[in-house]
Amino acid sequence: MIVISAGDPGGIGPEIIIKALEKVSGDFFIIGSRKTFEAEGDRLGLYRWKEYPLLDPVPELDPEMGKPHGEASFLYFLKALEFMDSGEGKALVTAPVSKAAWISEGRQFLGHTDFLEKRYGKAIMGFWSQGMKVVLFTHHLPLRKALNMINQENLKPFITDLLPYIEKFFPGEELISASVNPHAGEGGEMGKEEEEVIRPVLEEFAIEGPLPSDTVFLKAEIEGKWVLSFFHDHGLGPFKLLHFEDGAEVTLGLPWIRTSPCHGTGFDIAGKGEASEGSMLAAIELAVRLSNLP
Repeated sequence: MIVISAGDPGGIGPEIIIKALEKVSGDFFIIGSRKTFEAEGDRLGLYRWKEYPLLDPVPELDPEMGKPHGEASFLYFLKALEFMDSGEGKALVTAPVSKAAWISEGRQFLGHTDFLEKRYGKAIMGFWSQGMKVVLFTHHLPLRKALNMINQENLKPFITDLLPYIEKFFPGEELISASVNPHAGEGGEMGKEEEEVIRPVLEEFAIEGPLPSDTVFLKAEIEGKWVLSFFHDHGLGPFKLLHFEDGAEVTLGLPWIRTSPCHGTGFDIAGKGEASEGSMLAAIELAVRLSNLP
C-alpha cells in the first residue's frame, strides 16, 4: 500500500493528489481532509480518488483554502507514520506542508525531513529525475552553518550511509561530487575545502570529484548521475530549474520509502484549479517503482 499524506489542507496538496491519481494505478491510501477532497473533486470534476480509502484524522475541521492549517497537516503526517511503522504501508508520499505554520502552532520541526531525521536518526534529502539526481549533504541550515559542517568527520560517515541506499534503490546510477568554491578551489587558490576535506574522502570511496559546480550539474543531466551537493540551494537551484515539473524528492536512510513533490503549498493558487500535478505524479510513480523492487 502506498500511503499519501495530503499535506496542508489549505494548500494545493489535495488538488495535485486528485489530479495525479487520475493518471496512475496502484494500491493507495489517502490521509487528509475529506471535506477538502470532496470540494476539490467536485470543483475539478475528477472522482477517481474515491476509488481509494481516505482517512480523516480531524473530521471536525473545515479547511479554508489559501490559509495554513499546520496542526491538521502535522496530524495527517503522524497518522501516515503509524501506517508506515506498522508495516501496513510500503511507501509514503507526502504533499507539501507549511514549515512556518508547524512552528507557529508549536511543532518545532522544519518540515517532514527534519522530523524524520530526528525520529529515525537518519534522513538524507535526495531529488530524482530521469536526468540529473541531487543529494544534499546539508539541507535546512543557514549557509554559514552549512559551510561549518563540511569536514571529514561529517562527510565520511555521510557517504558511508548514502552509498548503500543508492546501490539498493537506484542500481547502476553513479554518484559524483560538486565543489564548494569557484573552479573547485583552483588548487587551493580559491578555497581549501576541496583539497583538504572533500577530495581525500572521495578518493577513499572512488567517487569522481569534486568537480566545478558551474559544470557538474550539466554533466549529471546529460549522463543521469547523482550529484553530491553541499547545501540546499547549491543543488536545488539547478535541479528545480530543469525538473520542477517532472522531478521528485526522495528521502534516503529511512526504514521505508518516502517521496514528495519538490515544491511548496502554493497557498496563492489553492482552490483555483491552476496547480500542476507534475511533481506529485513523479513522486507517486517513483514511490510505486521503488516499492516494487525486490
